[in-house]
Amino acid sequence: MKNDNPNQSRREFLHKIGEIGGTAAVYQAMVSMGLLVSGEAQAGSTRLRWNERSAQLGNITKPTVAILGAGISGLCAAYELKKAGFPFYLIEARDRPGGRSHTIRSGSVVNEIDSQQVCSFDSSQELYFNAGPARISQTHSNLLSYCRELSVPMQALVNDNRGAFIHNSAAFGGMPVRAREVITAMRGNIAELLAKAVNSGALDSDIGFSEQSAVVNVLRDYGDLNVGNFFNGSTRGGLTDGTGGLTPGSSKTSLNLDDFFFNTNVPFTPNFSESINQSATMMQPVGGMDKIASAFSNEVNEEAYYGVEITGIYRAGNRVRIEGSANGASGALEIDYAIIAIPPSVLRNIPNDFSSAAANAITQVQYANPTKIAFQSPRFWESEDNIYGGISWTDPEILQIWYPSGGFAQQDGIIVGSYLFGGRHATNFQNLSIKERIEFALAGGEKVHPQYRQNLRAGLSVAWAKVPYSLGGWSVSTPSTLLQSPDGPFLFAGDHLTYLQGWQEGAVISSLNALNNLLDIMGAS
Repeated sequence: MKNDNPNQSRREFLHKIGEIGGTAAVYQAMVSMGLLVSGEAQAGSTRLRWNERSAQLGNITKPTVAILGAGISGLCAAYELKKAGFPFYLIEARDRPGGRSHTIRSGSVVNEIDSQQVCSFDSSQELYFNAGPARISQTHSNLLSYCRELSVPMQALVNDNRGAFIHNSAAFGGMPVRAREVITAMRGNIAELLAKAVNSGALDSDIGFSEQSAVVNVLRDYGDLNVGNFFNGSTRGGLTDGTGGLTPGSSKTSLNLDDFFFNTNVPFTPNFSESINQSATMMQPVGGMDKIASAFSNEVNEEAYYGVEITGIYRAGNRVRIEGSANGASGALEIDYAIIAIPPSVLRNIPNDFSSAAANAITQVQYANPTKIAFQSPRFWESEDNIYGGISWTDPEILQIWYPSGGFAQQDGIIVGSYLFGGRHATNFQNLSIKERIEFALAGGEKVHPQYRQNLRAGLSVAWAKVPYSLGGWSVSTPSTLLQSPDGPFLFAGDHLTYLQGWQEGAVISSLNALNNLLDIMGAS
């Protein structure tokens, strides 16, 4: 019978796509059907709109602008204003560009509100630690376009490695297992259950008789079921030792997932790399994430002022008065407009006369408190464990171990011994002394890699909630539509204003939005 309800047909179609391909497949299908405008298209149009409008300004007298904060959003705004011929000042409290995009190398200094660390890694191109953002999605088209424009060399980052470990002290006898073993067993068992349901007629109301054979074939391939549609293990999960060379490959005994499925303390999710901003392969600049900030900064060095702490942001009639201090001296600057790219976690403590609505919106932004710790080590994970890049997941107290995606087969590398996104475990970690953090990470990591303690050295950690001029990692609040618009002569920028919070792409998009707001105020066509 013909279905006269196209919306119902679409829902059924999307439902079937979701069953096979997951949420990412549904998202792409909705974009293709015109039901959604992709984030890439929306973001790209923001820059296109700015480029088209700024190109039409010609030689008209342009207002002066102060950009407060030289993180990625501030740097992007400065770069575009310079290309468009605006007079501007880029003002940053730190002695470096990049903000939270901080790459740590030999000799780098990490300041927290109650401690200071000096990096003692050896000096080498591959021995660096991205303490802040460390990966770029292939869908982050604006940021990647700036990398091309600024000639920042890029390389692949291994984000999801099926050869890395999944570990939880309460599962699999407390032993680490390969990610491929867990995923293969999960898919095999789920596919077997669904195949039984189809063949028993339990899904007849959802799947027509003529479709059942095709669905079972998909399930058989998805879970590597045998001809009887049973899962009896698969070589996808790994080979029995000694097979697969001179003799046929024999699959390892499949994992029993009972204690894994019913353990609420397991942080690993099998769809980790399937969200729109994640994938198995991502991107990174060669030599460290701060190469992007440095490339932006090199273009605007003449207009940049580092080491200047903002102490007041006020209206001066229709203009702006910026007060600040540097090297013990105080001063003020009056300009036409200010693009404020200071995180709300810091901005709320700077005296200002924003409108009460804007000030309240700034106060409401809440931040995550992520932490990271990294070590220099011989690359035993490559030579002994055959892990080349990617992430191992372990107990939530340290959560993730990252392996470098560059410098493969070299002598040493930098391993991230823990990455906590926030919450109580991050709070616990950030409240430890520097020495205690190192011991904590070593004790947790050696449950995954027994070689840990004898190899790792030069530990260095960052707790972003305790880093001056950041006081947090990324916003966990709904983006404020109020702050996406001007507040008189004040314009706001930062990833907290987008739904790409914590991503540099969000910082870029917010910057372009602020620039378009500036043209709106100017009355540009």
